[in-house]
Amino acid sequence: MKKEFLLTCAILFLALASLAQPQWKFHIALEDATGAKDTIWLIWDTTATFGIDTLFNEQAQSINYSVFNAFIGNVNADTTKTQALPHPYASNDVIIYAINYQYPITISWDSSLFNAPGLPLPVGYVNSARIDNNYFFLVNNCPPCQYFNMLIDNHAYAPSFVWGSQSQFPLFIHIERDPSIGINEHKSTNNQINFFPNPSNEYINIQSNLVFKSFAIVSNDGKLIKSGAMQPSLNKTYSIPLNKLQSGFYNLILTNTKNQTYHEKIIIAH
Repeated sequence: MKKEFLLTCAILFLALASLAQPQWKFHIALEDATGAKDTIWLIWDTTATFGIDTLFNEQAQSINYSVFNAFIGNVNADTTKTQALPHPYASNDVIIYAINYQYPITISWDSSLFNAPGLPLPVGYVNSARIDNNYFFLVNNCPPCQYFNMLIDNHAYAPSFVWGSQSQFPLFIHIERDPSIGINEHKSTNNQINFFPNPSNEYINIQSNLVFKSFAIVSNDGKLIKSGAMQPSLNKTYSIPLNKLQSGFYNLILTNTKNQTYHEKIIIAH
């Protein structure tokens, strides 16, 4: 009887172990022209929460401001270098800032981790991963996407770049497991959303089979610049006036009638 009990416990243990999700830990390594290095970590783990997990060092970090440092913010707006989210949350996004660096900067990662066994279901792989800022909107490995597609390569180069008050930082990293799209398929392309002209100085036009109810234009530092309701005209085309906005890079956010959002980087050049 004792042997049968132990055998049953062993079977249950193996069954639970097979269902458990191992940790997925993804690094973004940055190195400047002098060889100075720093790393940002993105984690999915069954024990992680949406709060500050000290187990994963999400708490505020002490930073030496006299040397090269890359950092992100936690939910308390503290400076840290790790973001851990629970399984099976679909996306892991961070905004990277840096100090005391010299151009060019090399950004590297392990692309094999996008198909690692630690990625939770229902999508057991990363099918959308990108680097996005004003530079990579213009110079990238995926011109239709207008960002650097991390699924294609395992490194990117960020040279000296200035557009108005913008430089290479802040750097936006987006990692996602999206069940609605295939690998390397851009959401806007998947839903046949066309933006034109881009760059623009008066209007941005959106043509799509989707029905949108509202838009928002947000600056790169997260400030809402303009918003409003959307009314389609002929051929399911929407038009948003831009003539009163300053020249620069902006994020256009569209919301459809199902409360789904779609993002696009736009340039206003007067």
